Amino acid sequence: MTTIDAVAGKTLSASAMDERDIYAEQVRQLYRLSRIGYGGSLVNAVIITIALWDQIPPSLLGLWFALVLLVTGARFALYRTFTRAQPAAAGIEVWCRRFVWGATAMGCLWGLLGSVLLPGDTLRQFLVVFLIGGMVAAALVVLTPVKRAFLAFMLPALLPLAGGAFIAGTTLHLAMGLLIVVYIAVMLATHLSMHQIHVETLRTRHENADLVRQLSTANRETAEVNTELTARVAEQKRIEEALRQSSSRLKALIDFSPLAIVALDADGVVERWNRTAERFFGWTEQEVLGRTAPHVPRDEEKAAADMQAAVLRGVELHNVEAVRRRKDGTRVHVVISTAGVRDDSGRIAGVLLLIDDVTQRVRAERMRDLEHAVTRILAEARSSNVAVEAVLRAACEATGSLYGGRWVCDPDDGMLRCAETHAEDTAGLREFVAATRSLRRRPGEEGGLLRQVWETRRPLWIEDLAHAASLIRGEAARDAGLASAFAFPIMTGGEFYGAMEFFARERIARDDGLLTIIRDIASQVGQFLARKEAESHLRFFANHDALTGLPNRAMFNQRLGQAVAQAGRHGKRVAVLFIDLDRFKIVNDTLGHETGDLLLRDLAARLRDSLRAGDTLGRQGGDEFVILLEDIPDPKDISDVSQKILDTVCRPLLLQGQECAVTASIGVSVYPDDGRGAQDLLKNADIAMYRAKEQGRNAYQFYSASMNAHSLERLALEAKLRRALERQEFLLHYQPKVDLASGRLVGVEALIRWRPAEGVMVPLGEFIPLAEETGMIGPIGEWVLRAACADARRWRAAGHAPLRMAVNLSARQFVRETPTADISDVLSRCGLPPSTLELEITESVVMQDPERAARVLADLNALGVHVAIDDFGTGYSSLGYLKRFPVDLVKIDRTFIEGIPGDDDDVVITRAVIAMAHSLGLRVTAEGVETREQLAFLKHQGCDEVQGFLVGKPVAAAEIEAVIARGGVLPASV
Repeated sequence: MTTIDAVAGKTLSASAMDERDIYAEQVRQLYRLSRIGYGGSLVNAVIITIALWDQIPPSLLGLWFALVLLVTGARFALYRTFTRAQPAAAGIEVWCRRFVWGATAMGCLWGLLGSVLLPGDTLRQFLVVFLIGGMVAAALVVLTPVKRAFLAFMLPALLPLAGGAFIAGTTLHLAMGLLIVVYIAVMLATHLSMHQIHVETLRTRHENADLVRQLSTANRETAEVNTELTARVAEQKRIEEALRQSSSRLKALIDFSPLAIVALDADGVVERWNRTAERFFGWTEQEVLGRTAPHVPRDEEKAAADMQAAVLRGVELHNVEAVRRRKDGTRVHVVISTAGVRDDSGRIAGVLLLIDDVTQRVRAERMRDLEHAVTRILAEARSSNVAVEAVLRAACEATGSLYGGRWVCDPDDGMLRCAETHAEDTAGLREFVAATRSLRRRPGEEGGLLRQVWETRRPLWIEDLAHAASLIRGEAARDAGLASAFAFPIMTGGEFYGAMEFFARERIARDDGLLTIIRDIASQVGQFLARKEAESHLRFFANHDALTGLPNRAMFNQRLGQAVAQAGRHGKRVAVLFIDLDRFKIVNDTLGHETGDLLLRDLAARLRDSLRAGDTLGRQGGDEFVILLEDIPDPKDISDVSQKILDTVCRPLLLQGQECAVTASIGVSVYPDDGRGAQDLLKNADIAMYRAKEQGRNAYQFYSASMNAHSLERLALEAKLRRALERQEFLLHYQPKVDLASGRLVGVEALIRWRPAEGVMVPLGEFIPLAEETGMIGPIGEWVLRAACADARRWRAAGHAPLRMAVNLSARQFVRETPTADISDVLSRCGLPPSTLELEITESVVMQDPERAARVLADLNALGVHVAIDDFGTGYSSLGYLKRFPVDLVKIDRTFIEGIPGDDDDVVITRAVIAMAHSLGLRVTAEGVETREQLAFLKHQGCDEVQGFLVGKPVAAAEIEAVIARGGVLPASV
């Protein structure tokens, strides 16, 4: 009854329902009931529109209907939004106002229809009144929940209708107006009554629901009280049973506790030693009862005594970490909690120790800390040695080892040696470390800790060094107080980067978990060492030339800058030697780039050996080397070094079974005379080197200020030369070749001339060497060949007698992969028979690669082109080579013709060449004939053709055409 009364009291106190919640429910029902009205409004609007279409102007009626559609659509959208939002009671007023505004708008539209748009036809007026009244009647039901909503719709809809009826003034309309007023009053009264009933209904329903909830709560609370009383009774029974069995359970708890429980009296004598303590430490309870606890190591005795004294003073200790020992001497990590044991008088008379063996946890934590420490060490270390020493130190601290070391295999002799160590600073360990560092063993020898790791590439664990007979350092380890050891390899990607070893004071059983962690650490260290090795290689190749191993341009410039700064501070000299190999490109083109690389490597080694230890040799790129000479007491020393380098370079080299010799040109600049900065010294040495090349190569040249001006002129000339072909600044002159037997013109030699835009001819001696050096000689030679063939074709087309067109073939054109095909293509394009063309090839070009030259000349011969050996006699080749080469003509160089007839040597050589050539069936042309004596001698010796100023200077094509038009008649002197 008491519970029922309480529930009833709660019901009465809650009978006054929260008006806000009831009002919220009114608004929700208002929205739910309004769904029917949207469709009805549209149907009535359609009926009215159809009925009044011919009574009211369609535009006004259509506008009204459109407004009805718009307002109805907006109200329906508001309904859908409300349904989705499901607003709480706190915000329901906003939604009510929105609904009222929509009802007002719709009421105004019906009021507008009943007043402004009311038709003149009485019958249809009654139709309008009937429909509006019907709409209001329907709204009475739909809008019952909220008075404001009904009034907002009804009054705007009916009041204009009533007003319109009274304004009409007829008896019928007055009666209609009165009826509408009465209707309004009836609707108001009816709505008020229905609204009250609706609200009371909602309030009653809410009160009933609240009463049901309160009764349910009361029943639940009663059940909970009953459950609690039942539990209390059961608990009381359980406590009584527990108290009854407390003594036996306490004994079992002590015996089978997962913690070691040790009870000591005030003097530290053992009174209780449970089974877990027996398992932890190895002593039985009978062995320790009545004696001081034996599990405390000597170095921990003071800390243990302080702990017992604190407990006897009433201090309780929890989770104190300490080290204890087992019966076999091994040390364990424990966590100890203590409490005082009081006698009947309440005085603390003993100590109770709860001990947990956390050796594995401590070891795992130390291993985890070790992994983190190693990761940090390797990430922050800048050198391998510092990193490895830090790793050894961290590993010793984590594993309890007294010594750690890393062994590597020496790349020089293949022996194992100790690289880094860490050990405690004791006399015994110092001797052990010294013995270890002095030890060097071959990996293949039997026995030994590290050698076994090397052979197996697997970790090795020695639990007791006393039984390790094969360990060479076993006696030294035992003398140092070491009892166990383990070692493991450092591997990365299958490559051995050494091994690590650790020695500990106690005997430590093999720990596979520790080995797993150590293996991961070894992998980290191996990756670190591999990365450092790769970085070292990268740094080397970033600063050194990959082919020769010499300092590259960047590193040499750095050293040169340092040397200049040092010399500036101390008032000393610094010299830069810029070395460029002469005609190195010929070696690459004829013997191949692999042979060229071998030559560069061998020359680099030679040059290194010929310099002082403090000098710097670098490679600028290609066939260019630079030398930095520091601290030069006497400038003459620079000349001596330069000559020594020239002598070193010119010594023949044996490359792939073939002897090869090159020379060098050296430019020298000296600080501070020739420049104050590194770049100035390099630039001026480069300029001096080019002057050495211009003066004949295989020489050295010191820089002077005039060279710079010359170099600038040369650069300007080079720039013009590169644009000369585009600007069509080249032209051809032709020098006659005269047959000595007939005295007539038999051919011409095409000679290039360069007239730049300024109109002043550039001498051949200035631009031809420059074209050869810059590589422009190739395209220039191709232009000469095409232009000469085009002129020859034009002369033949004019009906002149055919002449042999002699064109010089440059070395670059001759060494191309398809010289014969290129020449054949030019002849085909010009429409010139191959027999008309005579190619002049210098003897030196042919002798660079005789085997290839023979093949190319045979191809040209098969094509039908004539081949002449130009400058014959200057290449120091054997005349016997002429038998191997399919040539048609040899040209005696002008250097031999100049001395005829006064120089006996020139006479003998010229006579021999003519005789030898004729014996081989070859024609002979003498070039450079300038005197009648020379001409007479050559006629007497049977020379076939001559060429020189005596018979005709090089002239333009038009003048040659004039000679051809005269039938090729020579001057009277010939």
